[in-house]
Amino acid sequence: MLKNKTTSPFTLKHLLLAGAFLLLLTLGAKVDLDVGYSITFTLQTLAVCLAYYYLPIRFRLGMIGMYLALGIVGVPVFNGGAGWEYFSSWPLGFFTGFALAAFIPTPRQHKHDLLYFGAIHAVIVALGVLVMFYHGGSASSPLKVVIELLPGAIIKSIIAWFIVIAINRYLQAKGRSL
Repeated sequence: MLKNKTTSPFTLKHLLLAGAFLLLLTLGAKVDLDVGYSITFTLQTLAVCLAYYYLPIRFRLGMIGMYLALGIVGVPVFNGGAGWEYFSSWPLGFFTGFALAAFIPTPRQHKHDLLYFGAIHAVIVALGVLVMFYHGGSASSPLKVVIELLPGAIIKSIIAWFIVIAINRYLQAKGRSL
């Protein structure tokens, strides 16, 4: 029975969900999809969107903190590398965006879910591009990255929205909730 955020079953449920989302995040970082028309992306931020939608903030922060810590110590969880040197280079903005996006409140009405997923992607991409600009010193490279990342961010936001709709309908039919 889930009475409030301090009861043990609630905490255990979210701890298990955070672990499952951490696994999905790690696996999603390793999946590179090429959908044609020069649109390629990983499923990393799709996992982040779903995790942040279903987890309370302390579990969001714990999950993303664990993901980043694993990568910093050299576990190959990131898409392009591992270790402190990689973490603190050009992808630092994206990683910072992962952490800051955890603070975006989950919408109270489902009609705003798509905007929520778009906001998560916007924070991650904006901070990522900002740090890329700092590391690269040129506006052309970060602008090119935004143009390359935008279709994937839109596609992943829409996929997350459909996944949430499907999960919520399934749970509603079963008389349950997450």
